[in-house]
Amino acid sequence: MATPEQSSISARPRAPLPVTAAVVLLWFMVAAMGWLVAVSAVMTAFRVSTRFSGSASALAFVEPLLFLVVAFAIGLAAVKVWTGRDWARRSVVIVSATLLATALATRAGLTFGTGLAGTFVLAALLVLLALPPSQRWCDRESGCHSPRIGEREEPPFLVVAELVMLWAAVVFALQTGTRAVLAEEGADRLGLVLVAAAVVHAVLNAGMTGRRRWGWLGTVGLSGIYVLWLAAAAVASAVGGGPWALPAVLALLPLVFLWALLKPETKSWCRPAT
Repeated sequence: MATPEQSSISARPRAPLPVTAAVVLLWFMVAAMGWLVAVSAVMTAFRVSTRFSGSASALAFVEPLLFLVVAFAIGLAAVKVWTGRDWARRSVVIVSATLLATALATRAGLTFGTGLAGTFVLAALLVLLALPPSQRWCDRESGCHSPRIGEREEPPFLVVAELVMLWAAVVFALQTGTRAVLAEEGADRLGLVLVAAAVVHAVLNAGMTGRRRWGWLGTVGLSGIYVLWLAAAAVASAVGGGPWALPAVLALLPLVFLWALLKPETKSWCRPAT
């Protein structure tokens, strides 16, 4: 006859098949990123030995370091999805949908080989984690949620989307900025500005992730500055007869972020109850 303790253990809900399959795919991506980190580090070391010297050589290793950070983030998402954290499930869904749409729009995801394989993995993750069994696994109110879900408050969907996009912007700015600096052997000012902005935003993103008020305030302030700067650039170009459409369209991006940051969901998340 089973003891009460054995009965409670056997009654624990098990991870549904979609969650298990999604976690396996995520760890497969971690392994692929690990291989990419190794190849990138070897190639970067070769380029440094033949092209760069001094302070530029350190910046050259930013790219393999970013690949390592991405691999760590995917592994963290895999662990958190397995334990039932809904922010991790939502993050994977948002990133998969964004990357899938980009890959199909640019036709990079339709090339034979790695392109089609990546498209399949992203589409599979999107479908698997959007299915009702996966949603119930990460829902504390559900009767079949993960037994390891914990009691920590889940961030609202809007906050999850903001943080995913803000961290993605930091990675993109770091990679783009370092490539610009190295291409000009350290003389490209725009590249240095991008790297500096990425570092500042990384600090602010860490603050927002930890529900710090200063992280939210800093991000709101910088978003407002970007809107004013791009709007002024569009007006100046229009007055001078130059192309104004691009800066005007780009100004909409920080404007949307500013709108989302000022929503009650974000403000309440970054002002936790004491």
